[in-house]
Amino acid sequence: MKKTDFKKITLEDKPLIDDYFRRFPQYHSEHNFLTLFSWEHYAPCEYAVINDHLILSNTINGRSTCHAPVGEFDPALFEELISFAKKNTGDCAIAFYEDKYIPYMHLYHPETPVYHSRGCSDYYYRTKELAELSGQKYLNIRRHINRFNTKYQYTVETIKPETIPELHDMLDKWSDTKIADTNTVLNEEVRAAHTALENWHELGCEGLVIRVGPRNKIGAAAIWGEMNYETAVIHFEKGLAQYKGIYKVINQETARQLLGKYTWINRESDMDVAGLREAKLRYHPEKCAKIWYIKRKEIS
Repeated sequence: MKKTDFKKITLEDKPLIDDYFRRFPQYHSEHNFLTLFSWEHYAPCEYAVINDHLILSNTINGRSTCHAPVGEFDPALFEELISFAKKNTGDCAIAFYEDKYIPYMHLYHPETPVYHSRGCSDYYYRTKELAELSGQKYLNIRRHINRFNTKYQYTVETIKPETIPELHDMLDKWSDTKIADTNTVLNEEVRAAHTALENWHELGCEGLVIRVGPRNKIGAAAIWGEMNYETAVIHFEKGLAQYKGIYKVINQETARQLLGKYTWINRESDMDVAGLREAKLRYHPEKCAKIWYIKRKEIS
C-alpha cells in the first residue's frame, strides 16, 4: 500500500463508494457519501480500492487518519494498512467504524491501546418513538411543542429545487446569529450544508422545511439521506432561535416523514459539545454507532 493508491473523492465516485456501503452496510454517518463529499472543505477525503476493499483517508489540519477497510475482513490487508499508517498519518492513525477489528487488535497488537471516541459516536433513535413522542419521558418535549403550536401557525413543506435559494439565505441567517460560536466544526457545518444544497440531486438529498406564519418564511430545515436499508441519517438540522421550540417541532415532523420508510433515525454525534449532547440525550437514544481509534506513536 502506498500514497499513490489513493485518489480524491469526486461526485463521479459516488456509485463506486455507494456500492461498497450497500454490500457492506455501514452504520456511522461518516461512512456515507453525502457526508464525505459535503465536508470536503474541512476534512478532504481520499480513497483507495485494494483487493475489493474500500479504504478511506480523511485529512484535517494537515493530519491524516485512515479508516479500517470496508469489506470482508482481510488480516493481511489490515496489517498492510497498519504499516502504512505508521508512516503516513497524523496522531490518530486508524479509525474503526466496525467492532470486528477490535478483537483482532487485542489479540495481535495487545500493546497498542484502542480508544473509544465518545464525542464522535452517532445517536440512534426509533423512528416511531420520535414521531409519536408518547409517554412520560417525552412529556417536557410535548409541552414545548404545544407552546410553539399555541404561538405560531406553521406548515411543513418538502424541499424542492425552487426552495433551495431561500434555504441558502436561511442558513446564512442562522450562521449570523451564531457568529460568536467558537466551535470550529459547528461553524464549518453551515458550509457543508451549502454544499449539500448545491448538489442536491447528485447527492440524493431529501428534506423538509418548516414555514412559520403569517409571513411563511422558513424557520427551520432538515436534510437527510439513506444510511442503510433500515436507517435514515439526519445530516443537517437548523432552526432560527427566534422561534422557541422549533427544533422540537422539526424533529418530530422529520420523524413523521420517515415513519414507515425507516426503522431507525441516525442523528449523528454531539462532537463533545455539552449543549448538543444534552439535547440528543433528551430524546432517549436507544443505541450508538461507535468509533474507535489507535494512535500512530502507540502502534506496536
